[in-house]
Amino acid sequence: MKPFLLFDLDGTITDPKPGFLASMDYALEALGEPLREHDELTPFIGPPLRGTFEILLGDSNPIRTERAVELYRERLNRGGKFEADVYSGMRELLERFCEEGYRLFVATGKPRGMAREILTHFQLDHHFEEIYGAELDGRFVDKAELIAHFSEIHDLPRGAGVMIGDTAFDMRAGRLNDLATVGVRWGYGTDE
Repeated sequence: MKPFLLFDLDGTITDPKPGFLASMDYALEALGEPLREHDELTPFIGPPLRGTFEILLGDSNPIRTERAVELYRERLNRGGKFEADVYSGMRELLERFCEEGYRLFVATGKPRGMAREILTHFQLDHHFEEIYGAELDGRFVDKAELIAHFSEIHDLPRGAGVMIGDTAFDMRAGRLNDLATVGVRWGYGTDE
């Protein structure tokens, strides 16, 4: 039996950098915060958004953090989510995995509905049995919990899959669910 394959979205299937940076600029500016150099913001592609804003805002005020997340998503929903590129060779890779009979899923920290819209926009959604992401109410922001949740729904046996992603968050989530992990080098994580 072939292992099931879990793919991260941002930094693994798509390069979300243009939309991410524009949405970060929008949120910071709307809050009256100084804009940051884009090189300073790039490492925040991938980690959970609330934690990112706590760092960037320099405090853990939940009201300001939630407002920053709302503003970021407002800009993203106005088109920023489609300001991305599918990584070269990804379409062919997904097609090949499907032809070879692998079960493919998406496990992303991005909100589930938005992840579906992005994959549909780029005509990649049909490759995946299901697309899972965080819920807007904060559930499943932790990718390890997300994977455990949908593994139970699909009766996916522990240790019989592979988590494919670009960050330490992806590798940690896979390992906590007894999955093999594959770190891609074209995304936003580091070798460490």
